Amino acid sequence: MRKLLAMATLLLTVIAASAQDEKKVVFVEEFHNNAGYNKITVNNLRQAIISGIMATERLTVVDATTLPDLPKVRNERLQALGEKGFDYMLEGTLNSITESQSTSDGKTSYKAEVNYTLVLIDTSTGVTEASETYTDSWSTGKTADEAIIKALGNAQNRMKRFVNEFFRVQATVKALDVVDNKKGVKTCYVSVGSGMGIQKGQIFEVYALVDIAGEKVNKKVGELKAKEVMSATLTLCDVKNGGLDIKKHFDAGTALKVISRPSKNIFDDVSRGLDKLLQ
Repeated sequence: MRKLLAMATLLLTVIAASAQDEKKVVFVEEFHNNAGYNKITVNNLRQAIISGIMATERLTVVDATTLPDLPKVRNERLQALGEKGFDYMLEGTLNSITESQSTSDGKTSYKAEVNYTLVLIDTSTGVTEASETYTDSWSTGKTADEAIIKALGNAQNRMKRFVNEFFRVQATVKALDVVDNKKGVKTCYVSVGSGMGIQKGQIFEVYALVDIAGEKVNKKVGELKAKEVMSATLTLCDVKNGGLDIKKHFDAGTALKVISRPSKNIFDDVSRGLDKLLQ
């Protein structure tokens, strides 16, 4: 057992809950307002988040405002959602909005920072699967109101990473494509595509079920990057690393499981920075 624990950096048991055989259904509650701003501002944040989740095409989103007759008591509400086939409830709270301005060379610029919390709850168990607090900001040379509106809109960009983090897709290596005798697999196909919102650039980790010290464990053997989404259930991927191991296990008939993950990027919202450059 100690030996297996010592190898934790190399081994990973894939949790079945991370598998996405079909789209999960997320019920988005009306958001709480702790910032003292008007209802329109809170709703703008909520709509930005809903739009961002829907844009990933990985989840089915249900707006709470379309089902006004659900029970108000929390446990009863979760039970009712579960009975309707909804997998998760998403709660949100606008915590604060901070405004500031500065003047340089006679020009005034405005900055807004929006702080909010998202809580993801499993309707079948009532367990909180995620509770994340974010701060989005925006600077503009126009008005403070525009800075707030733009900062609220950044929540939409952030949802791609949120969904990638908490709703990972599970698939398999379906076929090898280009193989190099020395470097192993260079490109291959995985059994998931546009039907689960996979887009070019999506990162996958590859795991092989192997026997170590008499135990069957999932060992990470490589990483892939989506090159071209071919269909609803097929994506061509470049092999970032592990080409030789992937070829060895595939040729041996070992099932190769792939799990999606967010790209490792120090910037939460690259698109936000690009938008600023284009102002």
